[in-house]
Amino acid sequence: MATGKQQKRLFMTGASGYIGSVVTELAAMDGYDVHALSRSETSDEKLRSLGAVPVRGDITSLDVLRRESAEADTVIHLATAYTIGVGTYDAVMSVDMAAVDAIADGLAGTNKPLVITSGTLLAEPDPTGAETTEASPPSSHPISARIKTEQHSLALARRGIRVVGVRVAPFTYGRGGSGVKLFMGMSARAGNVTCVNGGKNHTTVVHVDDAARLYLLAAQKGKAGELFNASGSTDFTARQIFDAIAAALEVPVRDITYEDAQTQVGETFAWFL
Repeated sequence: MATGKQQKRLFMTGASGYIGSVVTELAAMDGYDVHALSRSETSDEKLRSLGAVPVRGDITSLDVLRRESAEADTVIHLATAYTIGVGTYDAVMSVDMAAVDAIADGLAGTNKPLVITSGTLLAEPDPTGAETTEASPPSSHPISARIKTEQHSLALARRGIRVVGVRVAPFTYGRGGSGVKLFMGMSARAGNVTCVNGGKNHTTVVHVDDAARLYLLAAQKGKAGELFNASGSTDFTARQIFDAIAAALEVPVRDITYEDAQTQVGETFAWFL
């Protein structure tokens, strides 16, 4: 007769993405029975290679989200309907909220963990230049509309769910992926690296493996309503990152004003830079 602990079932959205695939890998290595939302046969193959069971659907498949969440011991929700640089988050916010509500329907009254995803840029920069933390007030910038979904999700704790939030650093790197890779591709095509207002602002970086491990620790140890910044180092300036990209690509850095950046690369990218 078999002995040992019963395998815990983990349901994930966004499991085949950049951070999600590492969470999936680590969870499978930790002994979780990982079931992951998958939109295509390509994602199916990737998820199986990571040790997960693919579940066909996307974040608009509300019945699937309810069913899989009800059957899980833990849910980690990384997916979003928003694609950076495409329109505004306001346009898809209702889709994201409906998805997390459906997940909550499956978990209600169980006190099981639901780990949700947002970003450290949702915090308001400290006016004195001090480091922002999980306790910093939310950003008032209209681009940060995703804070509304984060707040909505955390409030679902009232339904008897242990909702915990992870805010991912804007520069999450490692394993050949990340936003850095995206910016390198854009800069290579443009022949220069765009820097805004001298790149003086400090930003946050973290290795993808560390961010992924935080998701699992948040699920295991986080308390309802808690937020955790997935940050490894907070003393880099944007200019240091852009200079490193420029050196790697052997192209110049082009410093422009925020107003020019809004016109040339769009409001979302200008704000991010």
